[in-house]
Amino acid sequence: MMNKRSYVIVGAGMSGARTAETLRARGFDDRIFLVGDEGRLPYERPPLSKECLQGSRSLFSTTLREWDSWMELAVHLVLDDPVTGLDTSSGTVRLSSGIDIAADKVLIATGGVCRDLDVPGGDLPGIHSLRTADDCDHLGDRLRRGNSTVAVVGGGLLAVETAAAAAALGNEVVWLCRSRHPLTGAVGGHAAAHLGSYYRQADFDLIPGASVVGFEGVDRVRGVTLSDGRTLPADIVLAAIGQRPALDFLDTSGFDTRHGLQVDKRLETEVPGVFAAGDVANFVDPFVGGRVRYGTWLNAQSQGQHVAATMMGEAAAYREVPWYWSDHLGLNVQIAGHIDETASIVSREHSDGSASWFYLRDDRVVGAVGVDVPRDVRAAMLLMERGVAVTEAEVADAAVDLRALAKKVAA
Repeated sequence: MMNKRSYVIVGAGMSGARTAETLRARGFDDRIFLVGDEGRLPYERPPLSKECLQGSRSLFSTTLREWDSWMELAVHLVLDDPVTGLDTSSGTVRLSSGIDIAADKVLIATGGVCRDLDVPGGDLPGIHSLRTADDCDHLGDRLRRGNSTVAVVGGGLLAVETAAAAAALGNEVVWLCRSRHPLTGAVGGHAAAHLGSYYRQADFDLIPGASVVGFEGVDRVRGVTLSDGRTLPADIVLAAIGQRPALDFLDTSGFDTRHGLQVDKRLETEVPGVFAAGDVANFVDPFVGGRVRYGTWLNAQSQGQHVAATMMGEAAAYREVPWYWSDHLGLNVQIAGHIDETASIVSREHSDGSASWFYLRDDRVVGAVGVDVPRDVRAAMLLMERGVAVTEAEVADAAVDLRALAKKVAA
């Protein structure tokens, strides 16, 4: 009888879960260990900052599979037991409980860790981050009581989603953003300026150009101090200032983790048999032409599925047009590809007030942002996927069906 192989997936989020499912779907019938540091079944994160935070959707509903379903797949779930080390020479994964798991192949899909506000008072009670279901549970419990003074610190999509949710729950909310236009880093300057007109009319107070230098309070946070000397009242603070790869457990493994884990086109690291996917994977994106890391739902899911095939011996390169979205304040914002401010930027405006911005280089679309116009972003993704050349005039003309153009030219 042949010895069964053991594949250990470190990280029980979207990427790790999809890898386990795909391994089984592709016929892998040996042992799979899915190891997570949370005491919850694998779940989806996007609803945490919106419906779950407001209480209109339960955290339970975000679960990807029930226990029975994981058991039917014969996946060994090891939850609430963080990995503390990886011995690449022996293929041993060590858990905080002291258990060692011998692995034939290892996938690292541990996601990210929220960055802290490294300023005086940054460790006061009442200052929250939002990454996990437990984070959502604790913050949501406070926000749903209403009548609190809330400060949201950060300039990205998580910041605006939580600011909108907190205001909708009857709290007084101030959104503190260091840049002139929030979301500039995510959607580019043109779309950010467009969105700013909506944010200035929202039920929160937006303060652009605000730099936080400290927090006031004794037993808990009571105020936020800005670089201009002002102190704003706040009894709840959300720090939404980004995340770093959750790779501390590899500190003694020999990997360079400063920018995530570098992988090849198949998502394998420099150590044979060790792979990375999702937020931690530093890979060459053919649509960008350089190394990137993406902390998005699509990237986690797609890389999880792709790396399963790689672990089973397939040699195909990972190739997926980057895409993510945000729903907030009744707006649907979608981003695809690389938002390169040095490229030619073409606006595409529609009669219903929706708009998109295409980023072109050498007559090829390299990125796009759409506000309430998902069809434009889908067309941009198809143009990128197929490498179809377009003119600025074609992009700017809302009467031109770009999706049909991409299909026709590619055919």
